[in-house]
Order: sequence, then C-alpha cells, then structure tokens
Amino acid sequence: MTGRVCGIFTAEVAAQEMMDHQECRLLANVGIEGDRYARRIGRWSDRPKTEHQISFIELEVLHQIYDETGVVLTPRESRRNIITYGVRLNDLLGRTIRVGKSALVYVEKLNHPCKYLERLIDKQVMSSLLGRSGLNCQVVSGGIVRLGDRIETVL
Repeated sequence: MTGRVCGIFTAEVAAQEMMDHQECRLLANVGIEGDRYARRIGRWSDRPKTEHQISFIELEVLHQIYDETGVVLTPRESRRNIITYGVRLNDLLGRTIRVGKSALVYVEKLNHPCKYLERLIDKQVMSSLLGRSGLNCQVVSGGIVRLGDRIETVL
C-alpha cells in the first residue's frame, strides 16, 4: 500500500495556526522538529503519549466532507501534521510505515475528532470526521520528509 505526502504542517504552540512546509525533519521518539508536541507544549503535552508525536489525515477525506456537507475543511484547519493522498490510512493501524526515504512511523491509533478542533476553526466538523479523522503515530526512526514523498507500509 503506497501513497504520497501532499501537505506538511506544524504549529509552534497549542492553538496557533498551522504553518505549511515544503519539508520537515522527523525526530525519533520526539515528533516533528519545531512542532508543539516535539517541544512538549501541545494541547496534550501534560499527558505525554507516543501517539501524539505525529498525525496524518487523508486529503480525500477533506474532499469527502465538502462533498457531503458543503463545509470546507482545509488541510491547515485539520490540524494534522501530514496530509496524504492515495492511501487509506485506517488500514494502516498497528503497522509501521516509511515516510520519505528513511523515516519510520508506527501507527498507534486512529485519531478521534473533538470539540476543541471545532472551537479553534469555528466550523462544525466533528461528526463528519468520526471514523476518518486520521492517525496518531510514533516516530520510530527519524529523517527528512518532503512534499511528494512516498508513504509505504513496511511491517
């Protein structure tokens, strides 16, 4: 199963607007260099878990939400770190994936949407995201990730 990275986003602090990048550096057992969770100042940093290191969501899901509801949820507004194209993320649960040439990421759990996201972006999207809100993952092995990089299952 393969897909592509079509968006990369980070925020330096909780609730800050996400910034888009052409590339980022994944740090093993930390997250994305400079991101709020790697810096331990994200919303859930008082309850650190490896699953908070990096998050993914499918671009196709954002398009489906628009088609179904008319609500535009942009990649930036999704507040996920990596936007993918061409891979069904829910099928990766419990697997290790390679992102780019060398970064390895373990898919720990499905992301569950929350009212916090709705408050931040002022859009009613929680119910539309149920069951397809992306992945929460651990960075097993670091590396550089660039727009257009492949995402493929390893184990």
